[in-house]
Amino acid sequence: MSDTQGSPAGDLTPEEASRIIHSHRKVRYGTACWPCRQRKVKCDNKSPCENCVKREHPQLCSYKPNRAAASKSNSVVPENSTPSRKRARSPDEQGSRSQSNEAQDTISTYEPDNTETTRYVGQNSIPALLREQTSEPQEGNGIRQDMRSLLGLDNSAPFPLMSSRHLDKLTYDISHELPSDREVMKLFRTYKEIPQQFWGFVIDIDGLESRLMVYLEDRAKNARASTKTPKPVSASWLSILFAVLAVGSQYHDSPYHIRTRDSQKYIQISFHFLRIGNFLLRPNLDSIQALLMTSFVLLNDMKAEASWALLGLTCRLAQSLGVHRAQPLDERQTPDAAKKEMARRKLWWTCLWHDTLTSLSFDRSPMTNIPCCPLPMSPTAETEGWAYLEAMFHLNQIISERLNPDAIASATYAEILDNCAAVENIRDKLKVRLRSKEMCKSAVDRLQHFAIRLHTSFIISVCCRPALLRRDSNLLDAEQKKFLADRCKANLTETVRMFLAMHQLSVIPTRSWAFTYHGLSSAVLLGILGETKADPEVRQLQGDLISALSATAAKDLTSPRPHIRKTDLDIELSGPLSRALDALRNIYDHGTVVGRQLKREMSNAGTGSGTRTPLGPAQLASLSANGVPVQDLRPGPGHLDPHQNAALAMTELQQQSGGSVADFSAGIPFAQLPATSGAPPLLDIAGYDPASYMSPMDLYDSIFWESPDPFNTGLDSMNFDFLAHPPPGQPPQQQFYF
Repeated sequence: MSDTQGSPAGDLTPEEASRIIHSHRKVRYGTACWPCRQRKVKCDNKSPCENCVKREHPQLCSYKPNRAAASKSNSVVPENSTPSRKRARSPDEQGSRSQSNEAQDTISTYEPDNTETTRYVGQNSIPALLREQTSEPQEGNGIRQDMRSLLGLDNSAPFPLMSSRHLDKLTYDISHELPSDREVMKLFRTYKEIPQQFWGFVIDIDGLESRLMVYLEDRAKNARASTKTPKPVSASWLSILFAVLAVGSQYHDSPYHIRTRDSQKYIQISFHFLRIGNFLLRPNLDSIQALLMTSFVLLNDMKAEASWALLGLTCRLAQSLGVHRAQPLDERQTPDAAKKEMARRKLWWTCLWHDTLTSLSFDRSPMTNIPCCPLPMSPTAETEGWAYLEAMFHLNQIISERLNPDAIASATYAEILDNCAAVENIRDKLKVRLRSKEMCKSAVDRLQHFAIRLHTSFIISVCCRPALLRRDSNLLDAEQKKFLADRCKANLTETVRMFLAMHQLSVIPTRSWAFTYHGLSSAVLLGILGETKADPEVRQLQGDLISALSATAAKDLTSPRPHIRKTDLDIELSGPLSRALDALRNIYDHGTVVGRQLKREMSNAGTGSGTRTPLGPAQLASLSANGVPVQDLRPGPGHLDPHQNAALAMTELQQQSGGSVADFSAGIPFAQLPATSGAPPLLDIAGYDPASYMSPMDLYDSIFWESPDPFNTGLDSMNFDFLAHPPPGQPPQQQFYF
């Protein structure tokens, strides 16, 4: 053929010229998937391709029918034509395709078409008006496909925050990280026996277990078979499965570094399957449950801020599905429809539960404080009593409606008492076996009894917190503030007592952020209020709590990269909880928040009174509110103690107003103290014991929620230089012009 091509064109016969032209013709090869081939559109040759993902049928994206047809067409080759050959793929394309196919064989995922992707819109919205006015029947939510993008309702696009190529690579890596069947069952049993009993994230736990058995059997069968025939399983269902494994890892009886490593690995896999299922554009009930467990894992990993932020996204996605709206049920409804409606209610109230309780810890307004569907109650709830989850739903309803920051700031004395009574009424409506520990029939019953007492006692103390604020911040008189303060102290003490009672039976309180926060914050607030010295029982409870948390708190507070170091301890406390534990130790040991080390430095500098020592009743009578002798408060020549100046001004102010030294509610900021006659100006007291110039709640907030400046923290800086590409036609080494 080379001789023929090199000869002049005039020497060729017409037959030879036609043969050369046909042999050099560009041939179109059938490399598209079967759906794209049928629609005659361009295919990107991925598994699944972008077109199939957009049209919401990735399970139909198959290249086998097309390849079979191509093989049949290629089997008959006309005469005088060269055999057709496919274009050779590059090594990168071959590797990517083989990795994708292998991952698809190992993890076969699809998202079935169901009614859960129907988006909820209000009756006064433009899509709802268009849906009512249109006369022709429409599918889905009643809006034509070409109109959905204009209205912001188009969900046919792929996941917007990661390319499909990166998703395929992650899926391939995950296929080598899948746990064994025994590991799956071990962690699933742990989840079902512990977290599910106290939080109920999975709406149908029995259905999940039944489907899990089928999934594991099918996976084991394909592992032994030469021809793999995996049954399709949705990506959002796999996200629930791995989220369950992540939560189960946190409560399993394993060393701390193993639990943390496994929970982080499984929750990352779960979030990957959420992205495959495109949870942002096509959320469903499964993805909402997986997101709730993801935020729960972050919360127990002492990342409360990240958990609270993710809960906001979860609640928004749940609202987009309309699970917060009640579906009308009448006599024509089937039992299956009533069951689905109850599942939707449980899912929404679980979202409300965790959004409300986490927002309460930060004193932030929950985003679920809106009119919503009725509480999901069992048919026997009113006759036999409330179960644990039902009681928690009622408790969080009270928090959402009555204890948000706007409502509690303007609460009157009568409203506070009514809120406390509503919370206490929950205890009386429980099932008989949960009302008292003597009636509990199992360990789970006793733990749930302690948990209800812990949560309700803590919420009652929150109701009474206005009595711990300054006098001009609410409408309470002195007698009312004293009554509420005493009630607050009693319930704070009960919270710590219930935490230790749970800790004696289970690891649940120390591995759950909410329980740890409630117990530790209550103990710290009791110390700030001076109950450590005044009440021997409080001091005993604080000592037991310090021992319990110190024995379980991990030393290394850097997580998770590089990965968790091996340690014999049990948990890792976040920054706020770690500061709170240090403050509680200082209060318990030294009677002050700042502790021994800082006060020794102050004493060496000539500006402090040194370490506190136990004093007798006669000496206590001569002390001011911060423990400094009154006769030593006057600054001498050449000696100025701003800490003592604060105590002097506080004492004189209380004597002028007739207030009691022990009246903690009379505390005002140090910056607002009037200067005494003849006294030098007050100096900056940063670094000194804040208990002498801050109100109890301000000091409490400074310990827990002291946050850095959000601007220019430098924590997210990277030492990475992006090299710019040179202009066209310019060599790479000639990039410097200055």
